[in-house]
Amino acid sequence: MPIEWVLYDFVNDRGENEIAAWSRCLQKDQRAKLNAKLDMLARVGMVLQGGILAGPLPNDSGNATPIYKLKIRGNVQLRPMLCRGPIENNGEFTLLLGTIEVGNQLVPINAVSIAAEKREQILRDGHRRCPHERTS
Repeated sequence: MPIEWVLYDFVNDRGENEIAAWSRCLQKDQRAKLNAKLDMLARVGMVLQGGILAGPLPNDSGNATPIYKLKIRGNVQLRPMLCRGPIENNGEFTLLLGTIEVGNQLVPINAVSIAAEKREQILRDGHRRCPHERTS
């Protein structure tokens, strides 16, 4: 296991970092919690304990996917969707989609499928991600 896992963000077809854009819309305390959890993820990777990293998650059809969600508690339950890799599975994570959870339901409801499609886009074109951009 690497000493530190590398974090990446999904980049759309216009070259925009969607994760950075999502996190800039969060309140300052939410961004601080997000950054703290991402720091933990970078330090310990898949060993992340305490129900903080959930997955692999099923898609809308109930089939397993390579998608995980990071659980960040607060007045708004942040649930960024991510995957291991997908280029190097044993040393990196890619944040794919910023989501929230309301009443045990992801918003958007098809977040896992959206994240899985974004992962596939990265596999087809490695330029669809960039090093993680930390927002404060």
